[in-house]
Amino acid sequence: MEGKGHTHKIFSGDPVHQHSLIHRRVSVTTSDLKEHTGWVYTIDPVSESVILVNFIGEKKEVTIVLGYNIKSLTPLDDTPPPGLADAVDSIFKKEQVHYSSQEVTARREAMCVWLADNRVPYTVNEDMVIQVLQVALIRPPYDASGVECHNEVVLDKVMRLVQQAPINTSG
Repeated sequence: MEGKGHTHKIFSGDPVHQHSLIHRRVSVTTSDLKEHTGWVYTIDPVSESVILVNFIGEKKEVTIVLGYNIKSLTPLDDTPPPGLADAVDSIFKKEQVHYSSQEVTARREAMCVWLADNRVPYTVNEDMVIQVLQVALIRPPYDASGVECHNEVVLDKVMRLVQQAPINTSG
């Protein structure tokens, strides 16, 4: 990039200001003069796109306003009400499932049977992590989120296999 007086927004933007807007109620006006209001979940620092959340009764509404289309962004309040940050963040978080030690053991055993049925070489390490093909690991709770591997091709294949596993902890 030659310096001709024009720098990209990422170098001139204020990330501290953007961060200060998270969980605040804002009004965003777009270039077509439409106005969007809501609670800020996040602002992308590169594209300056804004994700807004609104609560309408029990319903939750998420709006993504693309950065190139934003004409102005105006904060409507200084501090969010108590509990709002958790309510907004909970929309985007996957609910954690907690398994008992017996369920984890049953899931590990079912995964080992599934791997053996599919003729995939594996070992169970001392820490109860399943090592697949000597390069991938399957950690508790033995689902796709617990697969680790530095080789992306192997990672993809093992994740697909794990996702297809008929793990049944009930019996």
